[in-house]
Amino acid sequence: MKRKKDLLSLILGAAAGFINGLLGAGGGILLVRGAKYIFPDSALQPRDVFASALAVMLPISAASVVLYSTQGGAIPLQMPRFALPALLGGTGGAMLLSVIEPRLLKLIFAALTVWSGIMMLR
Repeated sequence: MKRKKDLLSLILGAAAGFINGLLGAGGGILLVRGAKYIFPDSALQPRDVFASALAVMLPISAASVVLYSTQGGAIPLQMPRFALPALLGGTGGAMLLSVIEPRLLKLIFAALTVWSGIMMLR
């Protein structure tokens, strides 16, 4: 059983990295849903899963940006304007993660995922 979980974890990690590199987002969604599938009997709380997904996505996102830039991609001049506010928002969200009820956290995640999907279809 451990070998199966290890294999599924490798596949999930590769898929999350691929989706994030291809689309710039979405890998974390795969990790959150996949971790709950691979480890259903785990004592992991939703906030643990979300925090772990963030920790995995940070280096994947950084690698994607570096690779994109070295292949001639340009980051628009307006994007750095979002960096500091995003850092502050990320810090605030991480601080709230430990106090928000897991059920509410799941609802926020689901709502954001649905909204994002609808906006992508426009």
